[in-house]
Amino acid sequence: MVMTALVTRVQRANLLVNDLSTNQEVLVHFRDSDRFLVGDTVKITFDGKMTMSIPPQITASSIQLFYPQPSAPTRIRATVVEKGRQHLIVRDSQSNRRLRVNFAFAHHFCVGQRITVMYDTIVMNNPPTITAIDIVPIC
Repeated sequence: MVMTALVTRVQRANLLVNDLSTNQEVLVHFRDSDRFLVGDTVKITFDGKMTMSIPPQITASSIQLFYPQPSAPTRIRATVVEKGRQHLIVRDSQSNRRLRVNFAFAHHFCVGQRITVMYDTIVMNNPPTITAIDIVPIC
Protein backbone atom coordinates (compact mmCIF):
# COMPACT_ATOMS: atom_id res chain seq x y z
CA MET A 1 0.00 0.00 0.00
CA VAL A 2 1.23 3.55 -0.71
CA MET A 3 0.46 6.72 1.24
CA THR A 4 1.35 10.25 0.14
CA ALA A 5 1.91 12.42 3.20
CA LEU A 6 3.35 15.65 4.55
CA VAL A 7 6.05 15.29 7.22
CA THR A 8 5.06 17.26 10.34
CA ARG A 9 7.64 15.93 12.83
CA VAL A 10 10.91 14.00 12.56
CA GLN A 11 12.07 11.79 15.41
CA ARG A 12 14.67 9.08 15.74
CA ALA A 13 13.33 6.05 13.82
CA ASN A 14 9.88 7.54 13.08
CA LEU A 15 8.01 10.36 11.39
CA LEU A 16 4.73 12.02 12.21
CA VAL A 17 2.94 12.71 8.94
CA ASN A 18 -0.37 14.01 7.66
CA ASP A 19 -1.87 11.58 5.12
CA LEU A 20 -2.82 13.85 2.19
CA SER A 21 -5.71 11.66 1.04
CA THR A 22 -7.46 11.45 4.45
CA ASN A 23 -5.98 14.42 6.33
CA GLN A 24 -5.23 11.96 9.15
CA GLU A 25 -2.16 12.19 11.35
CA VAL A 26 -0.12 8.95 11.26
CA LEU A 27 3.03 7.85 13.10
CA VAL A 28 5.37 6.08 10.67
CA HIS A 29 8.11 3.77 11.97
CA PHE A 30 11.14 3.85 9.66
CA ARG A 31 14.79 3.41 10.63
CA ASP A 32 16.15 6.10 8.25
CA SER A 33 13.56 8.73 9.17
CA ASP A 34 16.23 11.30 10.06
CA ARG A 35 16.98 11.91 6.37
CA PHE A 36 13.63 13.69 5.97
CA LEU A 37 12.68 17.23 7.00
CA VAL A 38 9.49 18.78 8.32
CA GLY A 39 7.57 20.02 5.28
CA ASP A 40 8.73 17.24 2.93
CA THR A 41 6.06 15.48 0.89
CA VAL A 42 6.77 11.74 0.87
CA LYS A 43 5.48 8.51 -0.67
CA ILE A 44 5.34 5.83 2.03
CA THR A 45 5.16 2.15 1.10
CA PHE A 46 3.82 -0.14 3.83
CA ASP A 47 2.02 -3.49 4.17
CA GLY A 48 -1.42 -1.94 4.78
CA LYS A 49 -1.50 -2.73 8.49
CA MET A 50 -2.34 0.24 10.72
CA THR A 51 -2.85 0.26 14.49
CA MET A 52 -6.05 1.57 16.06
CA SER A 53 -4.06 3.88 18.37
CA ILE A 54 -4.19 7.67 18.36
CA PRO A 55 -2.42 8.55 16.16
CA PRO A 56 -2.55 5.36 14.11
CA GLN A 57 0.85 3.76 13.45
CA ILE A 58 2.36 2.01 10.46
CA THR A 59 5.75 0.51 9.66
CA ALA A 60 7.17 1.67 6.33
CA SER A 61 9.13 -0.62 4.05
CA SER A 62 10.32 2.43 2.07
CA ILE A 63 9.87 6.19 2.01
CA GLN A 64 10.74 8.40 -0.94
CA LEU A 65 10.56 12.15 -1.43
CA PHE A 66 7.61 12.97 -3.64
CA TYR A 67 7.86 15.66 -6.28
CA PRO A 68 4.42 16.15 -7.85
CA GLN A 69 4.46 16.94 -11.53
CA PRO A 70 3.20 20.44 -12.20
CA SER A 71 -0.06 20.22 -14.05
CA ALA A 72 -0.59 22.06 -17.28
CA PRO A 73 -2.78 25.12 -16.89
CA THR A 74 -6.40 24.94 -17.95
CA ARG A 75 -7.30 27.04 -20.99
CA ILE A 76 -10.59 28.61 -21.93
CA ARG A 77 -11.56 30.74 -24.88
CA ALA A 78 -13.78 33.62 -23.93
CA THR A 79 -15.08 37.03 -24.90
CA VAL A 80 -14.58 40.04 -22.63
CA VAL A 81 -17.98 41.42 -21.55
CA GLU A 82 -16.82 43.86 -18.82
CA LYS A 83 -13.48 45.12 -17.64
CA GLY A 84 -12.02 46.59 -14.51
CA ARG A 85 -8.54 47.78 -13.67
CA GLN A 86 -7.34 44.33 -12.52
CA HIS A 87 -10.15 41.99 -13.55
CA LEU A 88 -12.31 41.04 -16.50
CA ILE A 89 -15.78 39.55 -16.71
CA VAL A 90 -15.76 37.11 -19.61
CA ARG A 91 -18.19 34.73 -21.26
CA ASP A 92 -16.71 31.26 -21.78
CA SER A 93 -17.14 30.36 -25.47
CA GLN A 94 -17.75 26.67 -24.74
CA SER A 95 -20.05 26.72 -21.69
CA ASN A 96 -21.49 30.22 -22.21
CA ARG A 97 -21.04 30.94 -18.47
CA ARG A 98 -19.74 34.21 -17.06
CA LEU A 99 -16.44 34.18 -15.17
CA ARG A 100 -14.48 36.79 -13.29
CA VAL A 101 -10.82 36.71 -14.33
CA ASN A 102 -8.35 38.38 -11.99
CA PHE A 103 -5.34 39.63 -13.97
CA ALA A 104 -2.94 42.47 -13.17
CA PHE A 105 -3.01 43.76 -16.77
CA ALA A 106 -6.75 43.40 -17.38
CA HIS A 107 -6.96 47.08 -18.35
CA HIS A 108 -5.07 46.22 -21.60
CA PHE A 109 -8.05 44.30 -22.97
CA CYS A 110 -11.25 45.63 -24.56
CA VAL A 111 -14.91 44.72 -24.20
CA GLY A 112 -15.82 42.42 -27.09
CA GLN A 113 -12.27 41.13 -27.47
CA ARG A 114 -11.82 37.35 -27.82
CA ILE A 115 -9.11 35.89 -25.58
CA THR A 116 -7.58 32.64 -24.36
CA VAL A 117 -7.19 32.53 -20.57
CA MET A 118 -4.73 30.14 -18.89
CA TYR A 119 -5.33 29.40 -15.19
CA ASP A 120 -4.80 26.74 -12.50
CA THR A 121 -7.80 26.89 -10.18
CA ILE A 122 -11.34 28.16 -10.13
CA VAL A 123 -13.20 29.44 -7.06
CA MET A 124 -16.92 28.81 -7.26
CA ASN A 125 -18.10 32.31 -6.33
CA ASN A 126 -20.88 34.12 -8.14
CA PRO A 127 -19.62 34.54 -10.80
CA PRO A 128 -16.93 31.82 -10.60
CA THR A 129 -13.50 33.44 -10.22
CA ILE A 130 -10.14 32.47 -11.71
CA THR A 131 -6.76 34.10 -11.42
CA ALA A 132 -5.14 34.10 -14.83
CA ILE A 133 -1.59 32.90 -15.34
CA ASP A 134 -1.67 34.53 -18.76
CA ILE A 135 -4.16 35.93 -21.24
CA VAL A 136 -3.55 35.83 -24.98
CA PRO A 137 -5.69 37.72 -27.52
CA ILE A 138 -7.25 35.57 -30.25
CA CYS A 139 -6.50 37.02 -33.66
